[in-house]
Amino acid sequence: MTRLLQADPARLDEILEGTYAIWGEGLSRSSYGAWNRAQMATEWGRKHLRRMALIDDDTLLASAKRYDFTATVGGETVAVLGIGAVFTPDARRGHGHARTLIDLMVDDASARGCAYALLFSEIGAGYYERAGFQVLPRTLVSIDVAPPPNRGAPATFVRSGEARDLPFIAEISARYRDGAGFSLDRPADLIAFGVTRRRLLAGLGPVGVRDVEFFVAEEGHRPVAYVFLTRSARGTVLEECGDKDPSGARIGAILQALAARDPSTPALRLHGWLPSSIRPTQVTVTEGLAAAEIMMIRPLRDVASSTHRLTPILYWQTDVF
Repeated sequence: MTRLLQADPARLDEILEGTYAIWGEGLSRSSYGAWNRAQMATEWGRKHLRRMALIDDDTLLASAKRYDFTATVGGETVAVLGIGAVFTPDARRGHGHARTLIDLMVDDASARGCAYALLFSEIGAGYYERAGFQVLPRTLVSIDVAPPPNRGAPATFVRSGEARDLPFIAEISARYRDGAGFSLDRPADLIAFGVTRRRLLAGLGPVGVRDVEFFVAEEGHRPVAYVFLTRSARGTVLEECGDKDPSGARIGAILQALAARDPSTPALRLHGWLPSSIRPTQVTVTEGLAAAEIMMIRPLRDVASSTHRLTPILYWQTDVF
């Protein structure tokens, strides 16, 4: 009998053994397991992240991650199912098990009152379009940060971000939802989940392969702007940022402070996603870079089929799953 179940610890280990070759991220097998389990043990992960398994008797047919999000869509707050890491064991491929898994997850989400299902495809759009998903247009930008003219750090107090900053950062992040057609609601525990996931990946991997940098600009003993970066062989990614100043001037100042740390480097270059409202004068932004993954969505209730009503989209790299 085919059933959709939440994976127990033994089943989770079986899934991780199968998915390690695909999503191992350069970690050892034991570190890959620790990375996945630690994400599920975070405050947000305990409540909102599950590994689902499609089982026939005791045989694993397919698996996926289930994320339970809240989003604001067209001014309405709705529940959203996130589907990640869809996997079918080699011996079970070609029988439609992944599609069955997705359909059952969608049916369950609809019964729980979710308005949309969301995923990121690394295999093109066609497969998921046949499952009822539509592409959400989302492109990245390249950001060049020139050091200050005097080659010194700008006069902005910048320090490392800490856990106590996250409620303030959640407030800053919420400012960018105004006017967005689609945006996740990002409480402090979800932001902490994204930061922790990347810190764990850097800490569990080989030394020097990945770095994570989280900085805030502070005024009156509270953060008023922040940036969160990751560095790896793929380059430097601006995972997310925010500023109480609508111009984003303090984001630019933080990035200039980072650029000024190494006088031998002519400029700091990053890539990532930015809302159109953030264009600090200290940086040069080049639009239109292709994202490695395709953002796709499926309505789960009677709403207009066009994705145009969902734009503009507010979605940081931190929240790509």
